[in-house]
Amino acid sequence: MHEISEEQRFLFDLQGYLILRGAIDRDLIDALDAAVVENEAKEHDESWAAGIPVVNGQHFSKDTNVDNQIRLNGLPRLDPVFDQLIAHPSYLPYLKEFMAEPQLVNTWSISKYAGRTATGSHNGLPTEEYTVRDGVIRSPMLNVVTMLTPNHPGDGCFCIIPGSHKKNLNLDRERWGTAGLDTPGAIEVTGEPGDVMLFTEALTHAGANKTSKRRRTTLQYNHVQRNRASPMWDHHNARHYWMPPSIRERFTPAQRDLTRWMSYTLPDRDVPGAERSND
Repeated sequence: MHEISEEQRFLFDLQGYLILRGAIDRDLIDALDAAVVENEAKEHDESWAAGIPVVNGQHFSKDTNVDNQIRLNGLPRLDPVFDQLIAHPSYLPYLKEFMAEPQLVNTWSISKYAGRTATGSHNGLPTEEYTVRDGVIRSPMLNVVTMLTPNHPGDGCFCIIPGSHKKNLNLDRERWGTAGLDTPGAIEVTGEPGDVMLFTEALTHAGANKTSKRRRTTLQYNHVQRNRASPMWDHHNARHYWMPPSIRERFTPAQRDLTRWMSYTLPDRDVPGAERSND
């Protein structure tokens, strides 16, 4: 673990994001990428979700409902190698610095292929919920993006508007919603395999047009502050958030701590005395 520098805190608050270059070693990146390729190539049995509450989602383990894109959801269910990014020491100090008590909720991959068009600009957290009080930064939701392949101009990279986590005005969504890099203030986040981007979900973000021919893949591990660690607010993705004890038992202590909310949720609570009330 290491301390967050004054410059990093300043930049995160100013921009709404940070880039950690070379944060993940190349051997792990290669193993993660191989697992993505393997899971994109096969079909997935969804019967495991039958007993999970609030299962009316539109996202399955493998989504191909967007042209020229494959999305994998609930990554630790698909391969134990994805566990290694949970509470990874390269970025865990930032989660604790900017969130105090982070909890991992959703995990997914995005692979874009030639022809993938720009995605709609959005933010997953209202701007008023990002705060700085007495020098303490608090982002109730923070996303960690790991680059598995080159993210160069034309690869369909993240498209963000730096500083928009503090905006007071909104752009016309009909005009600018899928404008990509033509959106006022937008920039493309580029990098190499192993680079990590952390950003507050109050930041306006999207995906740029993909014009290159190669596959571009990132992993996203989204975190929320402990007092709102519930999947029930997002019924589209809820069934991919919760991991059963059979998966969590292989986690390290740090990984279990970052997912401890899962011990208190139905259908399979594993905390003594947490049985459902008859009231």
